[in-house]
Amino acid sequence: MRLTTRFSPPQIVQALALLAALVGVATWSSLLLTKAESHTPAAAPQLLAARSDSPALQWFSNQTAPVDIKVSGVMAGSRGAVAILSLNDGPPRSFLAGERVGVGVRLVAVEGDGVVVEQGGERVRLGVERLGEGVVLPRLVRP
Repeated sequence: MRLTTRFSPPQIVQALALLAALVGVATWSSLLLTKAESHTPAAAPQLLAARSDSPALQWFSNQTAPVDIKVSGVMAGSRGAVAILSLNDGPPRSFLAGERVGVGVRLVAVEGDGVVVEQGGERVRLGVERLGEGVVLPRLVRP
């Protein structure tokens, strides 16, 4: 008895499709699993420091972003002295001494005419903003 195998056209197409899929998997796995060399030129640190004002660059930086702090007022509260601060032109908020004001910024002390803030290991004293002279209103009562 002789064994003869006959391949039908659908079986040939199926075998070719399976072979094409295996070749594709082997090709893509060899491309994706090899280490790629970096072709990015190394930038000088001075060049990076010059561009540090970019918000996108600050997202990935390990340095704290500068915070613009304006002191609106100071007052005594039930839990101690309170400072009224505006951060980056935002609405005024109240902070206690020792409280974290922002990322890498801490309110160290509240004094009678200003506050002491620590940012990046450096202490800075900020005074209370003084209001300008008010407008002189005319008298509404006849002399």
